Formats: sequence, C-alpha cells, structure tokens
Amino acid sequence: MAGLSSGNIWIDTFQSLQKKDLEERYRKRWILQFNYKLADILTEEQRKKGWKVSQTTKFASFTCPKCSHFWNSGRVTLIFHYCLGKNKRGTVLLHPCGQMCRQCDNDSFINPTFKAENVEAILENLILKIRKNCYREKIDSNIQNIKQRIIRTKPHERDLCEACMMGICNKDQEVF
Repeated sequence: MAGLSSGNIWIDTFQSLQKKDLEERYRKRWILQFNYKLADILTEEQRKKGWKVSQTTKFASFTCPKCSHFWNSGRVTLIFHYCLGKNKRGTVLLHPCGQMCRQCDNDSFINPTFKAENVEAILENLILKIRKNCYREKIDSNIQNIKQRIIRTKPHERDLCEACMMGICNKDQEVF
C-alpha cells in the first residue's frame, strides 16, 4: 500500500526519494534500516559482496530521556553502508552516532534528532552516491553536493561523543 508511513522520518523520506530516483529509474527497490553497530570501515568480505560505506557529519539535536536536558550539536556523525543486491533490492544501513548527556549520570548514547529538511538533504546526497557508485551513473559535480561544509562547534565534549570514541568524529569519507 503506497503512502503508508512507518512513523520514522528517515525510513519514510528514504522510501519517497528512492521510489523516484532509484526504483523507477533502475527497477530496483531500496530499503533503509538502522544498525547501531556499524563501523566506518568495511571488511574484505563486505567489499567482495559489493558493500560501500559513506560517512558525513551534520547538525542535530539531543534530548536526554533521563533528565530532559536538551542540546544541539553540529558534529553528529552518520555512517551509511549500502549495497545493490543481485536480486531486485538494494539495502542501506544507517548508524547515527549518539552523544551522552553531561547533565546527569546517563551513561548511554542518546540518539540524535534531525530536522526534516536536513534528513532529506542527507538522503538526497546519499542517493546521488548510490547512483554514481552502484549504477555507474555520471553525476554532474554541480549537482552532487558531496563536499558539504563541515560545521565545527565548540565546545565539543569528546568523552561524550560516540563518534569520537570510535575515532571518526568530523571525518567525512567514502570507502569503496
């Protein structure tokens, strides 16, 4: 049934964008799933199976579920793994890196919240990478906005940032 919402802005936005830019164009359906264990590197086995990785840093907000403390961060890392399967399906895995609250003793990572327009821009850029890297489509560099401005905010608390703990904070990259 078309038009049903999953209730998740990432999944709903991706489905809308992929329908037009991938499914109708290439007759392949893509899905987006969350995987909070993704690393910024691929194993040799993943590479052989055609997986690729893309990473970016964007602006998002956080609200601690324990103490309700709210903060913004311009250094929120997103890791994407994507692969065009041999069947009629492609898969995107997403790990939005979290941050811990500095106001309370909540020692678990809190997931970021992104504005709808930021989610759409991030996913549009990812779909351009999929078209380029999975379908060998030539993408005009004026259209492809891969080299986006990195926003560095201060102070950045490295010991509260999941991406810092992984050693990948504020490092945009693509690995094939």
